[in-house]
Amino acid sequence: MLARQRHLDTFMHYARFTAQLGVSSMKRTPSSQYIFPPAAIHIYLAIITALALYAAVVLYQYFPNMYTWEELFVNYEGGFIRRGLIGQVLFLANRFVPISISYLLLYFFLFYAFLYVSYQKLTGIFDPIVVACIFISPVIFLLPVTDRYVFGRKDLFIEILLLCIAQVCITCLTKDKAHLYKNTFLISILFMTGMLIHEMMIFYFPLFAVLLGVAYARQKKISQWLCITGALFVVTLLLAVVFSGDADMREAICASWRQSYPELTCQRALRFIGISLGDNTAASFQHHMNWITAGSVFLGVVLSAMPLLFLWKAYRPYTAVRELFSSSLVLQLALWPAVFTPCLLLVMTIDYGRVISITFLSYLFFLYAVVSVRPQTAAPWLNTLKEALSTSPRLRYAAYLFAIVYGLCWRMVHHQSSGESYVIPGVLLYLQ
Repeated sequence: MLARQRHLDTFMHYARFTAQLGVSSMKRTPSSQYIFPPAAIHIYLAIITALALYAAVVLYQYFPNMYTWEELFVNYEGGFIRRGLIGQVLFLANRFVPISISYLLLYFFLFYAFLYVSYQKLTGIFDPIVVACIFISPVIFLLPVTDRYVFGRKDLFIEILLLCIAQVCITCLTKDKAHLYKNTFLISILFMTGMLIHEMMIFYFPLFAVLLGVAYARQKKISQWLCITGALFVVTLLLAVVFSGDADMREAICASWRQSYPELTCQRALRFIGISLGDNTAASFQHHMNWITAGSVFLGVVLSAMPLLFLWKAYRPYTAVRELFSSSLVLQLALWPAVFTPCLLLVMTIDYGRVISITFLSYLFFLYAVVSVRPQTAAPWLNTLKEALSTSPRLRYAAYLFAIVYGLCWRMVHHQSSGESYVIPGVLLYLQ
């Protein structure tokens, strides 16, 4: 108990330092760039920090017998298996430092770093008022803290990789055309890393694969692009379907971790090793037959889409998309399946909140890449709105009220097996 308390004290000290670092970084940005004054930004960061700390404490208290931990424990000690990369890294790191605290510190740092880097990237392309609307959503960036059972899971690593892939695609299309194959190799490495973390990566990669295809089309090498993406698809499909593991692998993984943590039960995420994707999808289809579930998921999609619809209306990125893909009929035909591929997970899984979160983030990073390559001027009404916000106190207070209602009064639960509503009261529920 004393050792665990020391670990918890260390974590709290590190978390306070990270939060202070985030606040000081925000202070260096002129307040005129925000839809809200600096005080509101500090309150926003304080709420995020409080929720993140609460989620981290819950995860720490239930170590190692919690679904999140067992999902992280999947490793290669019983043979090659999907989703095993992070578990193998943690298994090796556990020989030197207890992962019950070190992983939380790493995740806490990565979460804040991802928020900060994403904010800096997006505000370099889009108006801060648009980015602010995206960041107050309890789903798009903040699901790991608005749903404490998502905190610590592998979604964050997939999101970071998607942002990195989008950035490399921008490089391919704007700065470094002479190193197309080098950048293609880098994108392939990032994609395969994501697949080794979680096979859901295969549903989000096509959006960025078609962006890479634009670079190949400009050099009249579209056939090479088709061969490369086809080979990646085949390899990753085999990885997702074939290497699902079996009972012997499950026992080997459990035995490897029980050497350090004898209390591990292996009755949560690890018990699903060996279950085929087909069986999981069939169970999801059955779950979708509940009309309350279907209606609440639809409501969650609508609420989550509001900030991106605001961005779409303000910048009209369809113009940039049309210009970017006009050079190749093959790319135009490939674009539409790529756009709808992420939505397939909504009918293949019951982790709706997680799927909606990563899906909209993939769309956001795709639009970020497109508009970076084909800059678009903001619609005139956006400047009119900003002027009105700066001159009208009533309108400003209405914007504050909208931020509170939209940001705090609903949240998307990542999974419920009871078939009840998935959109439930917001993050203040945690304080009860």
